[in-house]
Amino acid sequence: MVFFTKLLACFVLLVGMVGAPARAADSPHAALAQAQRGIDEARSDLFNAAVDVASVVSRASDDLIALLKEQAAGGALRGDFGGGNIATLLALAASVEGSAQAALLRPLLITEVRNFVAIGINGGYFAGKADLSLSPPRSSLALVLTKMPEGRREIVPGRIISQADGKARVAAVFNDPGAGGLPLELIVEQREGIWRVVEIANTKELFYEVTKRSQ
Repeated sequence: MVFFTKLLACFVLLVGMVGAPARAADSPHAALAQAQRGIDEARSDLFNAAVDVASVVSRASDDLIALLKEQAAGGALRGDFGGGNIATLLALAASVEGSAQAALLRPLLITEVRNFVAIGINGGYFAGKADLSLSPPRSSLALVLTKMPEGRREIVPGRIISQADGKARVAAVFNDPGAGGLPLELIVEQREGIWRVVEIANTKELFYEVTKRSQ
């Protein structure tokens, strides 16, 4: 399941740890720039200020679970789930019957993503600055990070596709050392004067693109 690790690399970088914002982004592009700054400076608080984890995970996980059900039906969902606990939880959610049962796994998924992002950003892994000579934290999440291709992950903002009433749809490219440049469409909303990413609008297209590149 090589594609799973690549997909998760994109997925988790767009969800962060919920908490008090370090500063308020005053535009959709400023929110994406602040997320990137958090990655580059190994500061999850800055990244968190630009991304709403609960919203992104909830919306993206529904699409991912539906797509994984398709994979399972076609016999493609098998082998090594290289994304650690996050991949395992998604695969488990895809295997159960009924959306209510899958929804019970969402809080666990959110927790795992928070931890993954915290270690990945604060440890310098996503910025390509991790000291791999040092012993990583003893966790499955850290082991996944050490197996990811080395290099800087970058979110490059593009044009604003649409914007009205405090909601914007923004094109972007996610540059990943392993998967290459991946096109994104992000929903960024203004809440109480703060712009934050709340959704990956093209989750399905992203899934298929990463899958195709991994074949």
